[in-house]
Amino acid sequence: MDIRQLRYFFEIVEAKSFTRAADRVRVAQPALGLQIRKLEEELGVSLLHRHSRGVEPTEAGTVLLRHATAILKQVEQARREVTDHSGPPRGEITLGITPTASAVLAKTLVERCWEKYPDISLNLFEGLSEGIMRRLSENKLDMGFTYNPTVVSGIRTEPLLLEYLYLIVPTSAEDPGDTITFREVCQRELILPSRGLGLREWIEEAARERDFKLNIVLEIHAVATSRDLVEGGLACGILPYAGVQQSVAAGRLYAAQIVRPRIPRTLHIAYASSFLENNASRAVRGLIDEVIADRIDASEGRLKHA
Repeated sequence: MDIRQLRYFFEIVEAKSFTRAADRVRVAQPALGLQIRKLEEELGVSLLHRHSRGVEPTEAGTVLLRHATAILKQVEQARREVTDHSGPPRGEITLGITPTASAVLAKTLVERCWEKYPDISLNLFEGLSEGIMRRLSENKLDMGFTYNPTVVSGIRTEPLLLEYLYLIVPTSAEDPGDTITFREVCQRELILPSRGLGLREWIEEAARERDFKLNIVLEIHAVATSRDLVEGGLACGILPYAGVQQSVAAGRLYAAQIVRPRIPRTLHIAYASSFLENNASRAVRGLIDEVIADRIDASEGRLKHA
């Protein structure tokens, strides 16, 4: 087994086709097939299942794919670390980001990376906390934001930001003041995230613990869409303050911190299971701290370092 065979195997699974994989790696298809047969003979198992829709890994192939992904990533990281010493931070960093964090951090983070580190290609993958953690465990991401750091074991995480949930109200309605009780919030017509999203589960758990019933009139997957609908006067919403900070400052929304109880969430940064630090990852990690610090400074005490 060698790196070349693992790369060929990885590309075939990703492309779901020998033909497309051969084009990607610029190898004749018969030669590509020969290398896979040699790999299967060496391991004594069948790695790929061919069917009318293409190619997919067998059970043994799925195991090998997990290891191949990690090995190929480590090889690439080793190459990056060696070349890092000859100039400014460069390379590709893939960062997982939740919808809430994306609404707050993504634009500024990408812009600053583009400005300060033009040789770094920062790729964002938006997904739920649980999906981001799974992709980190599979080494499909370098780093990722998550509100649920324990859903996958063996992943290194660091707390970044402590935030509380707020009732957001359109300015066409009465200003609820600086705070509002959770009981009063549950009596309002609410736009909430769709089921399965961490924020929705957080809110529902708090309601169940106190035997409160939420008055949900609409479920929306996208944080930005929920905020826009509240701004339009359709109903109220529940979001972290960071997600509506600019709208509140612009006078388009009121935001009242939910109390009795306060509902906190902690945003974490998590690292791939085979994460190896290099100049590019250190640079992006530093930018994340900068953007978080700026958000906290602008929040007038509504956000805190975790």
